[in-house]
Amino acid sequence: MEGDPYYRYSCLSAMSRTPRFFKFALIAFLAVICLLLVTRNRIYETSQLINFKSETSFDDNIQAIVDSGTAESEAKELQGNEELRQEEEIEDEQAEDIAEVQAEDGGEEQANEVEQKEDPDEPPDDSLPGAYLKYYQPAPTNQSHCKYNYDLPYDLVYTSKNSQFPPEQGNSSPYRIIYNVIEAYNLMDVPPITYATHMTANFAHFIPELLKHWDGLVTVAAFVPDLDVAFFIEQINQFCYCEPEMHRVSIHIVTHKMLPFSKKDIYFDRPQDCVPEDSSAVPIFSDYDETIFYPINVVRNAARTSALTKYILLSDSELIPSKGLASGFLQMVHRVNRTITKEVFHVPIFEVAEGTVVPEDKSSLVQLIQTKQAVYFHQTTCEHCQKFPNIDQWISSASFNEVKPFQTVKRHDPFHRWEPIFIGTNLEPLYSEQLSWEGLQDKMAQSLEMCLEDYSYTTLDNAFLCHWPGIKTAQNEGWRESFIEENEKNYANIVKGLLERYRDIPACKARFAVTAGVELQPNAAI
Repeated sequence: MEGDPYYRYSCLSAMSRTPRFFKFALIAFLAVICLLLVTRNRIYETSQLINFKSETSFDDNIQAIVDSGTAESEAKELQGNEELRQEEEIEDEQAEDIAEVQAEDGGEEQANEVEQKEDPDEPPDDSLPGAYLKYYQPAPTNQSHCKYNYDLPYDLVYTSKNSQFPPEQGNSSPYRIIYNVIEAYNLMDVPPITYATHMTANFAHFIPELLKHWDGLVTVAAFVPDLDVAFFIEQINQFCYCEPEMHRVSIHIVTHKMLPFSKKDIYFDRPQDCVPEDSSAVPIFSDYDETIFYPINVVRNAARTSALTKYILLSDSELIPSKGLASGFLQMVHRVNRTITKEVFHVPIFEVAEGTVVPEDKSSLVQLIQTKQAVYFHQTTCEHCQKFPNIDQWISSASFNEVKPFQTVKRHDPFHRWEPIFIGTNLEPLYSEQLSWEGLQDKMAQSLEMCLEDYSYTTLDNAFLCHWPGIKTAQNEGWRESFIEENEKNYANIVKGLLERYRDIPACKARFAVTAGVELQPNAAI
């Protein structure tokens, strides 16, 4: 191989290229070294900057500012701020020490106040009816406090046989009633007197509030057409799990025959909590259909005639009874020998300013009247409606815990337009189902008929009803005009019929022509 000329040439050629290769390799090596040095410096500078920004030590920040060439004045300013911060921390620690000493020595009363506010037995600071329920817990599943019928609360199963006509108009009425969708039970220890009332779905939250203040039975007739029945039963179902006293309640539902109760969306299980819904925000059918009217006297009559007891207080759901009214009235009846044949027991009505706690006894009510935080009901909107004879003497008379008779009067002129609410029985005349709530003065016909029957009204002392807080003021309700005209026409016809049935008592003012505003002569046509 050594004699091969190609071999010799290749060796010589390789030897001649070696110095150039080493020179290139050396240059490349030096370039890499320089690059690494530059990169290391950049990394170091970056790490220094990051350390400067993230370092929490105040002294290190000052040193970083000095090292980076920042003005010495900035470092001094930061140093001063740090000293101020340290002084404030010392002051805060001293204040905390003082507060601890005060809490141990003299702060127990304030701590007790906070504890009382958090006490679940105390009523909530809430203006909504039934708000106290939010401190309750629902009963376990399948332990409702209500006795349901018609497959409620999971369905609403009924037939035409279950649907009944109203008490006064009967089968000529367009309204239908299903009684006892919820039925009172376990009544052995319940005072035998009933608070009968009526409502729509957006007043349901008054039911637990009534149970809180009334220890007798409660019967409710609710006008809940179409889907309103579902909105209503949903709220009732929550009360049935949350308020043990719901066993005292009976509920009846009313609708128009053209708007049958909807079975849609009726399936209600145990609620998650007892925080009551603001019923006033619940949408109802009449919000969307102005042709739907509230049949106030249909639901009144349904509630009253369904009562399970002899004595009945037929009232509006927003009227809260004074403490012990139910049992106190029964004690009075057993204690006092009453010899009047036709007698009912008038319960005075008042209203209190918004934000005021509903008074539980007469002394508390009188204090509110004296400070102008309470007035008799409708004083500013319908002066004659609830102003009863000798009201000033009733207010000024001494207050006791015992319910007793105050006076016995007739509904005669000048109180012939008085619309008293009273405890009576099912022997009294029914309310006229021809009169609407929208047309106002819907109790006038019944009051007149009772006057012509020569009823006496015995006003109760140390007993009253109080409207839920908020004094009503006069408002422009022009939308009522057509309804008022309709009520006046119907009332005139009702009066004519009453005078055909009863002997006229001039003091009852039966011949007072509502439409003309003048008194008719005895022989004048009505």
